[in-house]
Amino acid sequence: MSLSWRDELRVVLAPDQVVLVRLGWTLTRRGPTRRVEAKIVVDCTPGDGEVPWEEAIKTLETELPRVLVRKSVATVILSNHFMRYTLMPWSDGLSSAAEEEGYARHCFRQIYGAAAEQWELRLNPEPAGQPQLASAVDRRLLAALRAVFERKGVALASVQPRLMAAFNHCRPTLAKRSGWFVLYEPGCLCLALLQHGRLASVRTMRIGSDWRDTLSTVLDREIYLAEPGSATNEVYLWAPELGNAELPENGRWKIHNLRPTVRASLVPAYEGRFAMALSG
Repeated sequence: MSLSWRDELRVVLAPDQVVLVRLGWTLTRRGPTRRVEAKIVVDCTPGDGEVPWEEAIKTLETELPRVLVRKSVATVILSNHFMRYTLMPWSDGLSSAAEEEGYARHCFRQIYGAAAEQWELRLNPEPAGQPQLASAVDRRLLAALRAVFERKGVALASVQPRLMAAFNHCRPTLAKRSGWFVLYEPGCLCLALLQHGRLASVRTMRIGSDWRDTLSTVLDREIYLAEPGSATNEVYLWAPELGNAELPENGRWKIHNLRPTVRASLVPAYEGRFAMALSG
């Protein structure tokens, strides 16, 4: 069976839950169309210490049989809890992919120390002269993911950091805009400064349940740390799991609550907790 006609399994992996959505094909008057055939959210106990993803992987393997009925191809979105990011300055002295990766690893090592040697790195391609976003994840997490899908007979097509999955989805809205792209998930905020639609800085941080009340203070601090002249009061919030929950007024900050764009055939199955999985 061609991969393009297999069921599509979308997985969102976080420390405290695993989201699974299976998309199948149905024939309509307009031809073959994707539709949701199964969807579940399973809570798990967040891990501590060196392997915060371990329980999520165990939960994934246990729950996969609930949604699998035939050959599938999987896309996995990894929580920002599991990711590390840095913006790699442009260097015209790099002439190969290996040199770029070596430079990126050096940048991570400068920030995180020897732990960076155990991470698998990905670079987001950018035009010459532009900084590149580099993302890093524990190699053991990726190995565990691949092993689970191999045992279940699922083709793993893509593993994406939550930041890039959300940024790519929102790119039409964010194109050429300057402001703060803020991604919320329980326990974590990711703040990316945009300048004319391009990433200028990225930072992730732990947060508590009072994050709505402290967001203004967090943004004030980020402005202080940003490059001179990059100040902006526009905030583009990506928190689809919260649905229509209103944010409190945050002083001088103008907050735009970004809404996912969902294919028409998937709208009947749409719920906030499945937003990240269905917005691809």
